[in-house]
Amino acid sequence: MASVSFSALFLSVILQTALLCSIGSSQTTGFTSIDCGSDSVSNYIDENGIQWLSDSNLMSEGTSVVLSDTNISRVVSTMRLFNGSQSKYCYNLSNSAVRTDDFLLVRATIFPGVNPPYSPRNPDGYFRFTMIIDADQWWDVKVRSGDDTRLTYDAYVRAKRSHIDVCFARITPNGDAPFISALELRPLPNTLTSTTIMNLTDRFLVCLEHANVGVPQSGPSYVRFPDDTLDRYWTSYKAPDSNLSSTQETIKMSTDSEKLPEKILQNSLTGSPGLTLSWTELEADVAHYVQFYFSEVDPFVNASGMRLFNIFQSGELVTFDGPVDVFATVGANAAFSCPTIVTSNAAGAMEFTFTPLANSTFPAFLAAFDLFQLRGSNSLTPTSISE
Repeated sequence: MASVSFSALFLSVILQTALLCSIGSSQTTGFTSIDCGSDSVSNYIDENGIQWLSDSNLMSEGTSVVLSDTNISRVVSTMRLFNGSQSKYCYNLSNSAVRTDDFLLVRATIFPGVNPPYSPRNPDGYFRFTMIIDADQWWDVKVRSGDDTRLTYDAYVRAKRSHIDVCFARITPNGDAPFISALELRPLPNTLTSTTIMNLTDRFLVCLEHANVGVPQSGPSYVRFPDDTLDRYWTSYKAPDSNLSSTQETIKMSTDSEKLPEKILQNSLTGSPGLTLSWTELEADVAHYVQFYFSEVDPFVNASGMRLFNIFQSGELVTFDGPVDVFATVGANAAFSCPTIVTSNAAGAMEFTFTPLANSTFPAFLAAFDLFQLRGSNSLTPTSISE
């Protein structure tokens, strides 16, 4: 049985190109991309057609730092270091697409650099600080000094007013000063399963991974805008040809409300005959939302019942509507998804198994998945609203 292991360190994504923040809108409606710590004349358009703006007119606190690292992308070559005495430092993000109750993707990119501008307070060599979105605790950052990995953190939020506050704070009064390389806002449609779940549960979602599985060895290391119109970052997990199904045929997206890039659905990881996906280092006993994506791209699967499998989480069936049969549901070369909400175990782990039925001619398969943690969302206090 083919097995793929994952970790909450999905948040650490090595990118060849730069991404990140700005409070101005780019040519893409609703996009805001801020290059933090850059000077006021450094506005530019990257190779993906996204406009980046300096935070010099958005943030007067902290220190702009130019990293001494070489061969790094422009967006992470600078940072803003919040080394003052305030309890927290906040960016007020808005654009024409930010309206009360709208859904947005908020992304922070953190890159300490190989030669960071100051040393961690803790002797273990890790910087630690916390990030907050409006009234909600987002994430406690832990990044090793001298790490050359760009850390990207995504959250799906519902706007509580016509702007979003993204704040950075020390964990303790004598803790590490926070820093940030880039910030981004991206509008999300309310038709996504993820935003529907947010609407029903009144929670926000911390994204742990967008994974593109079954990518050929010659395939891209990640997929993002403009292939993904929502500018999600899909990390590639490459597989040998023996475990791939691929097509160049057009994928029918009419039944797919999730707006996946077509190229992700043109390749699938196939089992041997089953698949196992496992996660560790998750927060223990916490609700997680997982969505699996499929498209039947194998031309030899041309009838219902040829590829049938169940999905189990820690031995419990999660496909309650019967076995997955993508061809029977949407036909060939068409998008299909399967969402589920599950709870991590006491050790902070989860495992999914894709198990074909005994009468299935073909093995289980998978094109991509999302993994989110569900977090409670707090109301803004009158003080917060008036800030």
